[in-house]
Amino acid sequence: MGIQKKLKVSRYFYVGALVVVAIGGCSAKRQQPAPDANAAVSSPAAQPTQAAEAKPRATHVPSAEVSSKKTNAAILEQIHQANLKEIEIGKLAEEKASTDEVRAYAVQLVNDHTNADQMVAATAQKKGTRLRDSAAARREGARGKAAEQRLSSASGTQFDRLFLEQSSADHKKLISELQQEREDATDDDVEALIDKIMPILQQHQDLAQILMKKEPA
Repeated sequence: MGIQKKLKVSRYFYVGALVVVAIGGCSAKRQQPAPDANAAVSSPAAQPTQAAEAKPRATHVPSAEVSSKKTNAAILEQIHQANLKEIEIGKLAEEKASTDEVRAYAVQLVNDHTNADQMVAATAQKKGTRLRDSAAARREGARGKAAEQRLSSASGTQFDRLFLEQSSADHKKLISELQQEREDATDDDVEALIDKIMPILQQHQDLAQILMKKEPA
């Protein structure tokens, strides 16, 4: 066989091999599965908005600190109003009392509750609590107004007895309330304030009881 004939046969084999390789590549391409469009859409990363919407909304719950502040503020306001009331009826008794002993008790009432209220004001300022400046709050209600009218219209020994009875009842009520609130208080300064005031209140109640026994029936 000549050289030219051999080259011609070799070219035929080479071309045939290329055709086989090309056909095999096309078959592999046709068999490869196309990517699933639905799978891409349904993936968690593709739906951040839905995940965010499914998340429950957080509800606002008042913190223990806020609740504690309200409790302490209410205690300070209560003591403040009680001080204002005792100072007012004490000043009235200084003018209208019929005996020196009752008048002296009225003076002590005014002085002690004035000092006590200064302690309350200092604690309130430290805690950022605003106290009402007027005694109007304690005069709310028919009962408070009626008691005040009876004191204003009374005179002599009748005034003394009404004054001592009211002072004793007021102190007894406040002592009972502060004993409970001392347990509920969550602030060291408020607890210390109550501890300082309680002996004063107890002394006032005891003195009122003693003086009432001395009053003529």
